[in-house]
Amino acid sequence: MSLGRYALGVGALLIVVGSLGIAAVATRRRYAPAWSGAPARLAEIVVALALLTAELELLGTLRLFRLVPLIVVSLVVGLLISRALVGGRAGADCAAAARGAALPWRPVATTLAVGVIAGVVVLAEWAGPTFKSFDFGIRGFDSLWYHLPWSASFAQTGQITGLRFTDVEYLTAFYPATAEMFHGAGIVLLSRDTLSPILNLFWLGATLLAGYCVGWPRGLGGATMAAAALAAALPTLVLSQAGSAANDIVGVFFVLAAAALLFAGSEESLAIVLGGLAAGLAVGVKLTMVAPALALSVGAIVTFRRRAHLWLIPLTVAGGFWYLRNLIAVGNPLPWLHLPGLPTPAPPPQAGTGFSVAHYLFSSHAWSAFFQPGLAAGLGPWWWAIVAFVLLGPLLCLLPGAEMRLRMLALSALVSLLVYVLTPESAAGPSGQPLGFAFNLRYAAPGLALALTILPLAPALRRGRGQLCVLAMIGAALLATLAQARLWPSHELAPALALTAIAVVVAATSLRSAPAALAAAAAVLVFAGYPIQRHYLAGRYAYQPGVSSLSGAWALFRHIHDARVGVVGTFGGFFTYPFYGIDLSNRVQYVGERGHSGSFTPIASCRAWRTALNAAGLRYVVTTPARDPWHPRRLMPSPEGSWTASDPAARLVYRRRATGETIAVYLLRGPLNPSACG
Repeated sequence: MSLGRYALGVGALLIVVGSLGIAAVATRRRYAPAWSGAPARLAEIVVALALLTAELELLGTLRLFRLVPLIVVSLVVGLLISRALVGGRAGADCAAAARGAALPWRPVATTLAVGVIAGVVVLAEWAGPTFKSFDFGIRGFDSLWYHLPWSASFAQTGQITGLRFTDVEYLTAFYPATAEMFHGAGIVLLSRDTLSPILNLFWLGATLLAGYCVGWPRGLGGATMAAAALAAALPTLVLSQAGSAANDIVGVFFVLAAAALLFAGSEESLAIVLGGLAAGLAVGVKLTMVAPALALSVGAIVTFRRRAHLWLIPLTVAGGFWYLRNLIAVGNPLPWLHLPGLPTPAPPPQAGTGFSVAHYLFSSHAWSAFFQPGLAAGLGPWWWAIVAFVLLGPLLCLLPGAEMRLRMLALSALVSLLVYVLTPESAAGPSGQPLGFAFNLRYAAPGLALALTILPLAPALRRGRGQLCVLAMIGAALLATLAQARLWPSHELAPALALTAIAVVVAATSLRSAPAALAAAAAVLVFAGYPIQRHYLAGRYAYQPGVSSLSGAWALFRHIHDARVGVVGTFGGFFTYPFYGIDLSNRVQYVGERGHSGSFTPIASCRAWRTALNAAGLRYVVTTPARDPWHPRRLMPSPEGSWTASDPAARLVYRRRATGETIAVYLLRGPLNPSACG
């Protein structure tokens, strides 16, 4: 990638971020002029992200998810909003903001210091895996399976409304995709996926900011930030989110932001509207965020009563896009559920393995063989203390003496945790073997984060030495969690510390001035970004022995450009993304048969297979074995390989054996002959 294209991308990124940032700052100054520091930055981030989401949804619906339209629309939005709001009368909300500007308590220096130190250390913890992804490329399972393939497809096609199937085992095509849309915007702007490995570091910082703002109205921002840092430091989040395109941390940020705005000490309309926006954006990120967002919305109805519409309308508008897409595409906004009178896709093969934790709640075998080891792996060696804190915080906040809004947050946390226990796939796996429990423990992340964050706010812990005790407990649990060597890649430690220092400087600058933070970030992009991008692209999915049986095929597609590529076999389908090529110019699709109501199934015959390849106009076909998700080393032959190899128009260009089965890449030199099938 040339220096000129990189400079164009950086300029475009700064225009988009700057324009939306100006609009966000103008909105916050107009409707909440007394806000400053962390709460002001949180409000501005939510406004800017809501505007960006609306832009991308509009452009993607109109098939204009492209560089120039994104720049133009961002400039227009920034100009119109800033001109409309700057210099106008603030209205009654400004007077209310001025009256409520003073904090009930002054922040305690000790708690603030502990919160800042905890946040910085956790940033360093996440920076290690982030730099590891810059060495080779993102390797997270879900990232390669559907997060990044969707993002690349958004950027390639310019549209976001089509259903994108990446396998025949699950109904992932119907998932909400706001987080993937952000990655797609990064690809559009820079013409590469350079931002994707580092994007979750931004979401982590925003999550820590939201955690601080939860306690800010009571002068306890440092303590609640430390608690949010503990939630983010847990292995279930670090190992799945840091340096990847996974979206749990995105939803956690929006949930905590909605909680902070619900708990805000003032009655400003902007706080209510932004809380609803944040809750709606959470719903548009991931299905596991629906329960926390709706629980907070019930709290908003109870709290704001006649003004609850200021929360509910933004919630619906911000969170309804992907569910409306499903309704239009298949006639069911929730295709995973059998709703009366609405069509549903044919159940995929793994539909019978989606058990919940509640299914095994009273099974001693499940607890000893799966749940206890999974909790230790996902929450760290002090998992029992983490579980105790998670339950203790909400329960203490329900005791007499707690204000109504705090009780609403406590109930929201408990409801989120209860729904996690009932969530399908939370203990996924064959009957009697919840093998997916440890990996899917991240589904509890919003409930865990909310429950831990409100722990320092419990009235019983705010009196006397209660705050010192709760800080000591959080600090001890955080130290025990961070002491695990697996969370600190040794060869990435030095660059991780450097990245952390840069992030801290930008974050500290942003608390005083959003424009200054933008200038600092721009300086980093200009002077350090290009060498980092060159290093990243040089190693991105290059061949490395021992990484994967697909590593050789991934390396082959580093040198293939602008080709239509078909993939079959779930072993390859779960790791599709590297086939898009180093410049993301290859159009990749999983080859299957689309049926009624959004069904997607394997092709059943040689004749139908060859007909499908011809109709898709493919240049390359990657055939891989079928893979049992619960027994990764158990591979099964896929007939599509022999159906392809037996046609003279298919030339074998790569082959490798994996656990006794074949991975092959074929170059299609012309149409295949369906009538010649045996």
